Amino acid sequence: MEVTALTRLLLTALVMQHCSRTSGTGFRIIPNSLQLFEYKELTFICEGFNVSAGLKVRTIKNIVPNCPNYIDTSRANCTIDYIFVGDSGEYWCESGDGGRSNIVNIIVTDGPVILESPVLPVMEGDNVTLRCINKETSSTPTADFYKNGILIKKGFTGNMVIHNVSKSHEGLYKCRFGAGESPASPLTVTGDVKLESPALPVTEGETVTLRCRNQRNPFYLQADFYKDGNHIDISSTGELIIHSVSKSDEGLYKCISGAGESAVKQLLVKEQTPNHHGSGTKTEKDRRAPQRIPFLNYMYLLFWIAIAVVLILQLLVIGLLYWKKQLVLLEVEMSEQKNKDMYNPSKKGKKQKDTAGACDNLSFCLETNHSTKPHTEKGY
Repeated sequence: MEVTALTRLLLTALVMQHCSRTSGTGFRIIPNSLQLFEYKELTFICEGFNVSAGLKVRTIKNIVPNCPNYIDTSRANCTIDYIFVGDSGEYWCESGDGGRSNIVNIIVTDGPVILESPVLPVMEGDNVTLRCINKETSSTPTADFYKNGILIKKGFTGNMVIHNVSKSHEGLYKCRFGAGESPASPLTVTGDVKLESPALPVTEGETVTLRCRNQRNPFYLQADFYKDGNHIDISSTGELIIHSVSKSDEGLYKCISGAGESAVKQLLVKEQTPNHHGSGTKTEKDRRAPQRIPFLNYMYLLFWIAIAVVLILQLLVIGLLYWKKQLVLLEVEMSEQKNKDMYNPSKKGKKQKDTAGACDNLSFCLETNHSTKPHTEKGY
C-alpha cells in the first residue's frame, strides 16, 4: 500500500516537472506552502502574464473563486482563507489569452505533522532547508527525515539542511515525529543554465528573443540552442532571436551553455487578430507608419524655413529704415551747409566795402600829407 502511494507521488512529481518545463519561463504560480494544516490560509501569486488578458486560478475540479487580486501589470495574488482536506490537488494559473503556468501540488492534512520545503525548484549548489512542523506544539520537534521512503536522517531537531544540493538530491521527502508523519513533497533541482523566454503565448509577427543564462558563470555567453531535440543555432551572445515569429516556430526549446543544460521550454504562438476591416494586419499598419514620418519632418522643416524667412525680412526692413534715416540726415546736413554758404558772401562783400572805404580814407590822407609837405620845406 505504501509502495503504491509512493509510486503515485513519484508520478505526480514527474508530471509537475514536465508541466513546469512546458510552461513559459515568466508565467508561474507560487504558493505560500506545498503542505498545510486544515483550516489554514492558502495564498498563490501568479506572475509573468499580461493583466489586460485576464487571469484565473484553476484546479482539476473547478475555478478558484474570488481570485485574483491584481498587484501590478504582471502579477496577481489569490487567497483561500480556510482550506480543507478536500481542497488538496493540483493548482495552476491561466491567462485569458491562453497562457498556462506551471502546476503545483498542494497537500492539505488533518494530521499533526507537515513538512515545509521549497515551493519552487532550487538551483544546483544552493543550500536547502527542510523543516518538520508539529501542529500541537510551537517548539521544534526532534524528527526523522525520509527520502523516497528510506530513512536518511534520524533524530534531527526539526530541521534538515542539504548543503550544495545537486540533481542526486531530487526525490520525495517526508518527516516523522513520534507517531505522526507528514505527507511527502517533491524536491526539484535545476541546473546552472536557464532558458528565458517571453510570457506565452506570443503573437504572430512579433520578434521573440530566447536568452540562455549561465547563473554560475554569467560572463560565459556562448550557447547552443535546440528545438524539439535538434540543434538549430549557436550564439556568442547567448541569445536566439526569432524575427516575425509564426506557427511553424512552435516547439520545445532548450539551450546548452558550457557543461550545463537548461530545462525544456515550450514556445506557443497565437494568430494575429485582424483589424476592423478584416483584411489588414498590424504589420501592414506598421509598414504605413514610416510614410507619415517624412511628411511630418517636411512640415517641421517648412515651419523653421518660414521663421527664418520672416527674420531675414525683418532684418532687411530694419536695414532699409536705417539707410533711409542716414540719407535724410545727410540731406539735412547738406541743406544747412548750403544755407551757411549763402550767408557768407554778403558778409564778405560788406567787409570788402569797409576795406575799400578805409583805403579811400588812407589815400585822402596820403594826398593831404603830400600837399602839405612842400610848404614845410619852404619854411626852412
